[in-house]
Amino acid sequence: MDEVREHRSITDHPFRRPVSARRLLKVAWSGEALTATEFMEKTGFTRATVLSACRELVEAGWFKKEADARAAGEYTKGRPALRHTFRPDAAFVVAGDADEDMFTVAVADLHGVERSRVALKVSSLRQAAQRRRTLKQLVEEALEAANVPAERVAAVTLGVPAPVDTRGSSPPPDGREHYWPTVNPDFASLFQDKGWAVRLDNDANLGALCESTDGAGVGVRSFATLLSAERFGAGIVVDGRLLRGARGGVGEMRILDMVMGVEAPHGLERRARWEMRQLDEKNQLVGELASIPPEKRDALAVFRAAERHDTTALEVVDALAERLARVVRLLSELLDLDRIIIAGAIAPSVGPLLQRTREILQREPTQRCAELFASQHGADIVLRGAITSAIIDVRKRALLEEE
Repeated sequence: MDEVREHRSITDHPFRRPVSARRLLKVAWSGEALTATEFMEKTGFTRATVLSACRELVEAGWFKKEADARAAGEYTKGRPALRHTFRPDAAFVVAGDADEDMFTVAVADLHGVERSRVALKVSSLRQAAQRRRTLKQLVEEALEAANVPAERVAAVTLGVPAPVDTRGSSPPPDGREHYWPTVNPDFASLFQDKGWAVRLDNDANLGALCESTDGAGVGVRSFATLLSAERFGAGIVVDGRLLRGARGGVGEMRILDMVMGVEAPHGLERRARWEMRQLDEKNQLVGELASIPPEKRDALAVFRAAERHDTTALEVVDALAERLARVVRLLSELLDLDRIIIAGAIAPSVGPLLQRTREILQREPTQRCAELFASQHGADIVLRGAITSAIIDVRKRALLEEE
């Protein structure tokens, strides 16, 4: 069987395996090379069953035979034991962060190792057809860069800055959220011609998934991942379960319109620019920030200057911290969270802001608030969450696991 036909069997009909093959696949998924004896110990199957399942998985492209244990230096005498290992290149996933102003697409193997990544600014694209066409083109470019044919793609996950229901649809515009159809112009149907399994999800939800599997949410029972750049959006995990809602609206932060001292779901990046403009209009923007060209006055500039104890930067940080503290109190009290993770491109630089926010929260020690953490994934958090989501989809179908 040639390689293309072999891998096409994986992506087209990969999940009709007997229980024994699925059990071996689950045991080996992490990549550890195992002998038949080790498979027997981990599964309880007989040697004949293990060997038969291994042959089937090798033929299907999920397993590969490794150098025998003697060649690897683990045996000095006796009959060498053949080992089998999971092939992370058995199939590939496509992940995308389809933000309002930037599209980023990656192709990764089943261990989450990226084989390619492409990105494009799309701020000027506001028509649904333009955005659909552009995203599809980027996916094709990413596959070409990774040298992965379309038939070897087993799952696709795309993140968008909008609520998403179980069908991949976002609610119709309601006058305030008129851009939802812009950021999600029916992306769920984008690859119907290829027959790919496509999952569309809210970007903050994918951020929460990323943190729960490889970040500040690992082992935390209840937490929120708060995307915090232009707009606040929260991926919320309570009692170990990601909350979504009937229309995918859990974590949408429009309620901040009604919170005194916040008044809008504007994120930290947007609010930092606003604070500096206000100071500039009053001729009160002095010090390090005043020397920065207006187009480069962003939150990162504020935080860097604050670390150097610039008086005006510290004033901006105070204003941001007062506002963030109210958001933290709201989420903490409403959902009884253990942790809130500030995430997005802004996250690596928010140390001074989080420290000031903690000080503000401590003014009222009788009010219990969630711990504040900064994500370590930076601008990659949504994309990494999308990769994880797509791999989970492949694994569930391969092992017939329930949602």
